[in-house]
Amino acid sequence: MSQSLSRQSEENPQAPGFLVAVTRVEALVVFTAVAVLFLAPVKGGSDIWAWITPPYNARYIAAIYLAALLPLIMFAVSTRWSPGHLVVWMILTFTGSIMIVMLGYPDRFEWERLSTWGFWVLYLFLPFNAAYWLWRLRELRVPGRVAATAPWRWALTGLALALGAYGVALLAVPEDVTDFWPWPVDAFHARIYAATFLAAAVGTWLLRAGGSKGEYQTMAGTLLGLGIASIVAVVLTSSNAPDAVKVDYDASGTWGFFALNAAVALAGAALITRARE
Repeated sequence: MSQSLSRQSEENPQAPGFLVAVTRVEALVVFTAVAVLFLAPVKGGSDIWAWITPPYNARYIAAIYLAALLPLIMFAVSTRWSPGHLVVWMILTFTGSIMIVMLGYPDRFEWERLSTWGFWVLYLFLPFNAAYWLWRLRELRVPGRVAATAPWRWALTGLALALGAYGVALLAVPEDVTDFWPWPVDAFHARIYAATFLAAAVGTWLLRAGGSKGEYQTMAGTLLGLGIASIVAVVLTSSNAPDAVKVDYDASGTWGFFALNAAVALAGAALITRARE
């Protein structure tokens, strides 16, 4: 019989103040990006963002930033090492992946914009900050972790491998693995998108052997946010787009994209049930 995730056998440690403060600033920046790119994708993507991004790309970036925002808020509010440990690992993966991509595409950035310089400062600082704290706090245990049953262990391992494989594919062969998406995706944007799949893969992988209630809730929110927001972003953008670039709802690729994100959302819903056990 599995133990209840609500049981806490030890006190949940307070995370370092500097780490919490940085996370709160990061959450504010990400919230602003979500609001700008989701509510004003045309103006935000062309006049404000660090690089030129068309409306479909802009709203999809808003969707993946929304998925990143949810765990940031959970850690920023709780200030505890559960779910902080999981969140910092995801921050390292997400920001580290984007840092590598942007170093390979400096010509895609609008260097006359203040937002570009801010973006580079953040994405050069955040991966190293996360790595430092994970090393510094490597001996700090995550309280309340309960071992996963065999079915959950296999399911989470499979999900982590699937998410990770797609993230790696987005980095390695970006245009090939986004060819079925409802809008044209260039190599640069596809490689940026890889960050969210890789971060979700790392978070899920960390939970495969077991986790705390807060960790499961955090991962559930991330996957639900990513899956639902990605579908909403595409449908909403298409509804306001010129006829020539509206989504083709008769295309199998469109429904393949929706199915991919629906599966991610369903995985998040399943993790909610695990958190309630």
